[in-house]
Amino acid sequence: MKKNNYTITAYTENTVGLLSRITAIFTRRHINIKSLNVSETEKKGISRFTVVICETEDMTSKVVKQIRKIVEAMYVDFHTDNMIISTQLGMFKIKMVEEQYANNVRLLAQKFDASEMARSGNMIVFQKTGNREELEAFLAELRTFGEVEYARSGRVALSIRSIPLRKIMALLPAMHNYEDNYTMDHHGELEDLEVSMNGNSMH
Repeated sequence: MKKNNYTITAYTENTVGLLSRITAIFTRRHINIKSLNVSETEKKGISRFTVVICETEDMTSKVVKQIRKIVEAMYVDFHTDNMIISTQLGMFKIKMVEEQYANNVRLLAQKFDASEMARSGNMIVFQKTGNREELEAFLAELRTFGEVEYARSGRVALSIRSIPLRKIMALLPAMHNYEDNYTMDHHGELEDLEVSMNGNSMH
């Protein structure tokens, strides 16, 4: 089966040791995590995991099924790249071969919509948001002016058709009884679930 990039999103309780338990699910299946981001949500005590993998839909759905079995996992879903809005943050520290290159480096940063964060002598630090390809394109051109140190964050993403967290929490009893063999064909069923409970669209 063909492998694609999938973004897995999980809302969980903020519990010590939960990160290692979730990553262990991928390790046991020899799945490489391309990107991992964990952050607080708009509700205190609730964390959002965003995990990017390159796998088949079948394997991704099995991973999601396993994460859903973790007691602290409130809601887990997965999406292809065309179903989400996402970005990453890159930081670039360049030590220029010649300080006279500074103006050229700044023009390059403007071309790539990167902003200057700090400057000291022949060293400049830039930051830029975008997808991995955009960040690495800036990195490649920046290297022509000197030595570059590069750091990139994990992906942050929002589904184009996502359920607000407050509604997820309201639906928790029904979601915990949700069928185990979860695949992408079930995405719309969560909408049907909410409609059946309150007669309103979730959007």
